[in-house]
Amino acid sequence: MSIQTLTTILTHQSSADEQLDAAIAFARTCDAHLQVLTLGIGFAQAGVMFGAIDAVPASIGLDDAQDRADALANHATARLMREDIRWDVDPVACFTSGMAFDIIRHIRFSDLVVQVRPSGEEAGYSSRIAETILFDADAPLLMLPSDVAVTAPANSIMVAWDESPTALRATRLAMPFLQKAAKVYVALVDPSKDAPDRSDPGGAFAQFLARHNVKCEVAVMTRTESTIAETLGQRAQEMGCDMIVMGAYGHSRLREVLFGGTTRTMLEKAGLPILFAH
Repeated sequence: MSIQTLTTILTHQSSADEQLDAAIAFARTCDAHLQVLTLGIGFAQAGVMFGAIDAVPASIGLDDAQDRADALANHATARLMREDIRWDVDPVACFTSGMAFDIIRHIRFSDLVVQVRPSGEEAGYSSRIAETILFDADAPLLMLPSDVAVTAPANSIMVAWDESPTALRATRLAMPFLQKAAKVYVALVDPSKDAPDRSDPGGAFAQFLARHNVKCEVAVMTRTESTIAETLGQRAQEMGCDMIVMGAYGHSRLREVLFGGTTRTMLEKAGLPILFAH
């Protein structure tokens, strides 16, 4: 699969330049069209439906959201006009209650969404946007850590392999990056002794990658940290990887929210770019 349309969603001015720089770099690497969605988010007012006078605050809130979306769009346009890639910018205003619908509507035909994990007040929107991309829009997400130099294309990639359908889907979607990488590591953390390939853990998967012209090395790991997410992150940095590819939300969204899990930990804390797919 080739990446023809790449999307990034801007919500705040403070992180816009960093996210645009990353999205432009990956769009150029993939020779893809870059779609920039600038999102102005307003807050729905309680009691809007109870009378005409109550509709005024909601209208003002949406007007303010549109102003923020337009300001972000103007900023992105000025930046992209200096680039040699194909692009378009679409400003959208929405209420928090309808944010997911607007995101889905605009990215449903995207091959990859690139986001930078924000900090501070922006972090509250980040997890909601990530879950909307992965669950509702069914699009792959490349989440980049803030203030970390990003290599596009990645020279060394770790693929977190656990025999799951989501891990296989993430690998297929990441194939353009894997084929350009100089090194690819297939990481298995404490593989099951009852797995079909227990005599050769990861062997069939490595053969699948080899048939796609991806040279890889299988690394069977023992959990050394308190969680699988921490083990993967630590070993990826020790091996000099520039990116991790992994399946997202093998458990239900509710379980991840209530009890946490590998996906949520990697989304919120990973120090490397991670390509997720559900």
